Amino acid sequence: MNLIRLTVIISLKNMYKKLIFIFVTIFISNIAFASNSKFMEEINNLAENGYVDAQYNLARIYSNGESVDQDLKLASYWFLRAAEQGNRDAQYQLARMFESGLGVMVDLNEAFKWYKLSAEQGSIEAQYSLGLAYRFGIGVDQNFTQSLRWYKSSASKGHSGSQYNLNLLYEEGLATRKDISDAIKWYRCGR
Repeated sequence: MNLIRLTVIISLKNMYKKLIFIFVTIFISNIAFASNSKFMEEINNLAENGYVDAQYNLARIYSNGESVDQDLKLASYWFLRAAEQGNRDAQYQLARMFESGLGVMVDLNEAFKWYKLSAEQGSIEAQYSLGLAYRFGIGVDQNFTQSLRWYKSSASKGHSGSQYNLNLLYEEGLATRKDISDAIKWYRCGR
């Protein structure tokens, strides 16, 4: 009899703990939802009023589906608004969207345009992307000299993909004299 009573008491305690956990979870979720809703309203107002950081962050929220349903069309809209104001990260993200057709139609010329703007402002990833674009003629005429230039720019800042591709240009003698020692140097950096 005591064993059954003890089992019932333990079961009730476990059920009580589960109910408390569920209650706390629902309560916190409602607070988080209310604060997310307020946050989204505020960041949206700032973005609409032309604040470039708000535009970029709102684009990231929609792009990643953070606290909202993912919406790549809205993400591309806000990346474009921020990119037009010169935000290099927005320019890079917009270029990626045009290159892959996320939220926009694939347009390699438009992707190249935004990569170039971002790269000129120092985006290492955009510089690497320009190196690729020039090397393979993606959205632009193939130009090994320009490819070498952009690879060097990002490779010197530690971008391993650029370092590796720079190695290949030196190894193959594209846009430069064939130089195995430089090829080996960049190969070692890029692996």
